[in-house]
Amino acid sequence: MEFPDRRPKVRGFKQRRHFRLSADLPVHVFAVRGSRKDEETGRILDVSEGGLCFVGARYLPPGTSVNIEFEDCRLTGEVRHCRMREYAAHVQFVTGVRIQQVLDGQESWNGLTQAIGQ
Repeated sequence: MEFPDRRPKVRGFKQRRHFRLSADLPVHVFAVRGSRKDEETGRILDVSEGGLCFVGARYLPPGTSVNIEFEDCRLTGEVRHCRMREYAAHVQFVTGVRIQQVLDGQESWNGLTQAIGQ
């Protein structure tokens, strides 16, 4: 019987806190900047218990508050990192978000993130 490698992926010298699960889901992201909310669409690349990573067309500075909607989930979070995607046909940014609260779709979010531990 073979067991999957459960060690976190290592990027640079930092070790991730949570395992990642690849995803390919459409997402709506609302960047909250004061009284303004900038909306964009993108694709979720991966999820973990603590957050998610998506690709979109805008640079979102670390620390930006975001509201995220996909499927029946509505989440709030904070941008942790954002970098230009390498080798893309057009300008795209890969953005990592730490999830702070699940507003709607808790069961769906749990189902998605619990698949990581299996």
